[in-house]
Amino acid sequence: MNDFFLNLCANNFGIQEFIGFGNKKMEQVFSHPLSFKDGYIFLEDKPGLGVDYNETIADNYKYKRSYLPVTRLEDGTLWNW
Repeated sequence: MNDFFLNLCANNFGIQEFIGFGNKKMEQVFSHPLSFKDGYIFLEDKPGLGVDYNETIADNYKYKRSYLPVTRLEDGTLWNW
């Protein structure tokens, strides 16, 4: 979110890539004041970074450790996932 606010302050800003906020769990834990219209992002005009974190709901989703696939062979050469 803070990248959106930083971009609003930069007069030479052009394009901001944005994938989205993930899934419904993410939307429950993090509230965001974004609105989209005609390819533009609109932010609320209030102090802060624009993200509220709900600790009570976040406690329902415990961290599960996971690993990315190994991208190197045993001899150290790079390999596709």
